[in-house]
Amino acid sequence: TDEVGRAMRLYVLVDTRGYQELDVRLAMVHRLRYASLWTDTGLEAYTDIAPYLIAFDRDTLDDENAEQHRLLRQLWLDAVDLHAVTWMWSTWSFDALDAHLRQYVQYRLPNGRAYYLFFFDNHVFDRIRRVWSDAQTRQFVAPFNEIRYRDRQLDEVVWRNDAPAVEGAMPAADAAGLSEQQHAKLIELGYPDKLVLKFRETMAAVVDHLSDAELHDLVVEQLDRAAAHGIVDEVGLLSYVVTGVQVAPRFDEHPIVKSCLEAASRGETSVDAALASIDDATWDAIR
Repeated sequence: TDEVGRAMRLYVLVDTRGYQELDVRLAMVHRLRYASLWTDTGLEAYTDIAPYLIAFDRDTLDDENAEQHRLLRQLWLDAVDLHAVTWMWSTWSFDALDAHLRQYVQYRLPNGRAYYLFFFDNHVFDRIRRVWSDAQTRQFVAPFNEIRYRDRQLDEVVWRNDAPAVEGAMPAADAAGLSEQQHAKLIELGYPDKLVLKFRETMAAVVDHLSDAELHDLVVEQLDRAAAHGIVDEVGLLSYVVTGVQVAPRFDEHPIVKSCLEAASRGETSVDAALASIDDATWDAIR
């Protein structure tokens, strides 16, 4: 219970893209309360990869033989190397919490465009927290006493709320709206992960020895170095980052490469053309 005696419950939000046939298993657990946040969104047919909110009965948490306890334990064990589970403590009812979280499955811009927000992915959750205003942050966390999830290094992040709202007492607000600037920032924060996925698909042999966190850090480093050279167009950025990943992180420090990049910065050539003009002997020397 909380400080005034309201019953506290454990809720788990699961990104089932990291779990095989979890939706089937949920349906088999006796008296388990759960729901897909994608209901009535246009994505409800994708039950095998939907985000599920699951409520666990307090009395089953201590009963190792209970079905819910076994499910909870399996989620915990499987989540060790995933960013797919968010643990939430709240006094709110299941229906109220479900309705609250559904507001965040999509967000709208002032021009009316709408986008899906996969905030149940811990990577995305971390990004949106960096984008929200203080008021939006308070609005999201209002029902919760505590939220736990994993950061990129798989360390636990604990988000405590010292002033949770009483169910039914929270004023209505535009929970799902972002400004154009917030939207742009969210896209920018997600760009390194977009490249990580691309490189996993197209350069597997080159990057297989790197963990996702290591590859992400390498990509961020290359994006920062590209920015220092004034490279802003996507084609140039991609060409630069690919070279840094494939050849060497500090390839731009070689005199010949440096000269070519300076020519590109003056508009005399493009970044990809500048890098393509460098001979194999130079690349071998850099490696």
